[in-house]
Amino acid sequence: MWTKVLRISGITLSIASMFVLLVAAVSTSNNVLFKKVMVRIEGGEHLFVSQDDIKEAVYDLGYIKDSTRMKEIDPGHIEFLITNNSFIQDAEVYKELNGDLHVDVIVRKPIVRVYNDLGVSVYIDQYGVIMPLSSTYTARTPIANGDLTLMLYQYIGHNVKELPKLTEHSDAYTIQEIYNVAAVCAQDEFWSAQFNQIYVTSEGELELIPRVGDHRVMIGNSKDLDKKLNKLWHFYKKGLSKTGWNEYETINLKYANQVVCTKS
Repeated sequence: MWTKVLRISGITLSIASMFVLLVAAVSTSNNVLFKKVMVRIEGGEHLFVSQDDIKEAVYDLGYIKDSTRMKEIDPGHIEFLITNNSFIQDAEVYKELNGDLHVDVIVRKPIVRVYNDLGVSVYIDQYGVIMPLSSTYTARTPIANGDLTLMLYQYIGHNVKELPKLTEHSDAYTIQEIYNVAAVCAQDEFWSAQFNQIYVTSEGELELIPRVGDHRVMIGNSKDLDKKLNKLWHFYKKGLSKTGWNEYETINLKYANQVVCTKS
């Protein structure tokens, strides 16, 4: 019995000791002076923001100085402010005992740049969020243009899925279709390399303009796009490989189980 009591007492003492050490560590860390901001950027291939931009945003808050104690810094508040940047998808801010403030950010990845008929453009990222242009960096993405009149810059920060709730403009649904096509192509190495333009006709239908070949690929809309692209892949492999990439003016994939072409 005494062995059991001693064992319980030992466990209790260990827990109490750990608690005391934890409290001491927290107390010590709270009194540590702020040292520096450490920034890590994920998705850095898109240079919409730099480490210096993030550091400047943190210092611009005003209360982080050399004399600031770590207990005075609110990571949640910093995260909120940083994620208000239209180029940043997410942020995590945390403190270390040595006085370092870590800021980890994920930069948005654009997959298409959409132009209206006035030449005003925005990006759409991989999750469908509308992004502004950058004054310092231009992303290499396919473009989408044609019969589009909606001023998309009004909806920066919104997801394309929200557009029909925000406007009655018919382009709201067309923009969704453009995003659906761009998202599918972006996930495939061949199609992302092959297509550099999505064109919207006056009837609101979509055409893909390739980098290789003088033809236009008529898909109509994004419905069953995987099947349409699979048909196109086989046609490229079995047809154009023999006739040449400039043999046809249009390749129509809108009809089930067939590919309809018109010659140049």
